[in-house]
Amino acid sequence: MTQLCELINKSGELLAKNLSHLDTVLGALDVQEHSLGVLAVLFVKFSMPSVPDFETLFSQVQLFISTCNGEHIRYATDTSKCFKPALPYLDVDMMDICKENGAYDAKHFLCYYYYGGMIYTGLKNFERALYFYEQAITTPAMAVSHIMLESYKKYILVSLILLGKVQQLPKYTSQIVGRFIKPLSNAYHELAQVYSTNNPSELRNLVNKHSETFTRDNNMGLVKQCLSSLYKKNIQRLTKIEDGEIFASINQKDGMVSFHDNPEKYNNPAMLHNIDQEMLKCIELDERLKAMDQEITVNPQFVQKSMGSQEDDSGNKPSSYS
Repeated sequence: MTQLCELINKSGELLAKNLSHLDTVLGALDVQEHSLGVLAVLFVKFSMPSVPDFETLFSQVQLFISTCNGEHIRYATDTSKCFKPALPYLDVDMMDICKENGAYDAKHFLCYYYYGGMIYTGLKNFERALYFYEQAITTPAMAVSHIMLESYKKYILVSLILLGKVQQLPKYTSQIVGRFIKPLSNAYHELAQVYSTNNPSELRNLVNKHSETFTRDNNMGLVKQCLSSLYKKNIQRLTKIEDGEIFASINQKDGMVSFHDNPEKYNNPAMLHNIDQEMLKCIELDERLKAMDQEITVNPQFVQKSMGSQEDDSGNKPSSYS
């Protein structure tokens, strides 16, 4: 089914060039058996500048909705851009991985965080998106992964949008990131370097220079958001005032800015509730860490390795009788 989806995605341009034959194609396809194919044709028809026969198209859509195979069209979620149904599976802290009878592969782990990051990016939850991309990039690895490479490119762009700079990766990041992945992302590093100069015209020139690369990577939308965020940095102080990061007022008549103390007294019910929730999270995290520590201490491999290390240490110590 996945291969069929990939084939259909590549057929959009071909279908668009044969608009006059699309109704014939729909007539030859069984909606129940060929739901993805029918959906692809309908999508192309809706993408037309003008619909010549709206009544016919409306009837075709009615038939599709009432008789399509739900199991098939679930594979076509990319086109819908409907991200929110996935959030219950992303807004959770993963503490364990189900091996599924040995069928689990590292690719599934990487895809979860890569696609999760893309969903959060689409919803403009850039802080959560940055975390997800970081998880994909810092996954222990001995070889280059294309998923890690694409995550790294988006990590740079989201960092610029959210923080105005590229957030440094943790020290435990695999060496292959610096050795192999970074050289494959030169256009993005150039973008970050020019971004740091705070010069919108230079950044725009660089975007034009590498537009083919950004478009091929399907990252042009994020690149444009980086350009927009640079303009916002020019009025960063005003933005901070509006967002409550700096407390000030602006006199509209003379343009004078007056700075004030933080008006928050931290004694209202909402603030106390937030503090209580954060404390509960800390307690829960502490309990999880204790449970994980206990699990590790009784792990046979850990015990064996620890005993081996102790024997090595005792062997290196000089004897008191020598």
